[in-house]
Amino acid sequence: MAKKKTPVDAFNLAAETFTGVDEIENLGERIARYGTAHSRSVEMRDHLREVEGPNALKAVAGLANCGNYLHFREYFTVGKVRLHNATFCKQHLICPLCAVRRGAKSLGAYLARWEVIRAERPDLKPYLLTLTVKNGPDLEERHAHLTKSLRKLMHRRRDYIAGVARAPWTELCKAEGGVYTHEQTNKGKGWHPHTHMIILCASAPSQSALSAEWHKITGDSMIVDCRPITGGESGDYSEGFMEVFKYAVKFSDLSLEDNWHAAQVLKGKRLLNSFGLFRGVEVPESLLDEPLDSLPYWDRFYRFIGGEYRFTGESPRKSIGIPEHQDPDSGTPRHYEVCKPADFSATVDLPGGMPPSLEAAQRVKGGKP
Repeated sequence: MAKKKTPVDAFNLAAETFTGVDEIENLGERIARYGTAHSRSVEMRDHLREVEGPNALKAVAGLANCGNYLHFREYFTVGKVRLHNATFCKQHLICPLCAVRRGAKSLGAYLARWEVIRAERPDLKPYLLTLTVKNGPDLEERHAHLTKSLRKLMHRRRDYIAGVARAPWTELCKAEGGVYTHEQTNKGKGWHPHTHMIILCASAPSQSALSAEWHKITGDSMIVDCRPITGGESGDYSEGFMEVFKYAVKFSDLSLEDNWHAAQVLKGKRLLNSFGLFRGVEVPESLLDEPLDSLPYWDRFYRFIGGEYRFTGESPRKSIGIPEHQDPDSGTPRHYEVCKPADFSATVDLPGGMPPSLEAAQRVKGGKP
């Protein structure tokens, strides 16, 4: 019998590096989310140990070392914290911890491009377009149907804009740029592939026209949703953009068996793409945070123990009297302190319960005291 999966809030996970969550007071919540994500990764690892085949063995090897420790740097003079070091397997289709980091990196890169576009082209507005196809039992066939249909729609846009003779008009011609991802869900009624797309338009696309075009192309689907993305009074567009970039985290909503099946079917397929003004956006390969250079910092180290991340106060490779190549858990036992969002503060994990003074911090700048 399959193990009960750990629930993962995909929306929050994908958003975790935005809207101020790099502030030190939010570190407890961030670590708790990572713990939830990593717990699901551990469940997947244990599940795959019972699955035969070289692909499963390779996946287990990666999951076995992924997320075992987290090394944060607290830049206490500015109240910021950054993930400085960790081990990632980068199997984002089966590892929620890697998926949330990948999603956050993608979201950040495209939001940065959107800010540049918005400054240069204030007439353009972002819209969230969702295209679906009919459910079916065969994921590979349904995914191929979705991608083939979308490719045909994109070719119509390209040919009409290029002035190809007799190329039909499509509402997608209004889009001067776009980024989209393919998402797969299965809630017991077959596989449901769909595409979430952010398009930039000077005038609102017609949902009814897009629905008619999409039904003519797919032959079985006319469900299309198109709505504007607004930044509200704060001008923060991250919430609307997140619907696109949380696609990889949503795999954790599947059963372990379906998750692994989907990962095998979709392996090597491009699930994120862009065109027009969004083309060429580079998403960083590293899943770590960018450091804040030249600022003093205080190191924080956490290990995944007993189903959650716990503060250790030292690097897992730097235990006193233990060579770096030796497993630190084989040395002197440590005392661990659980870090929970409800009781987390900026000082609770520091020696003596107090943050280092600025003078002391200057001595550890660039290294440990």
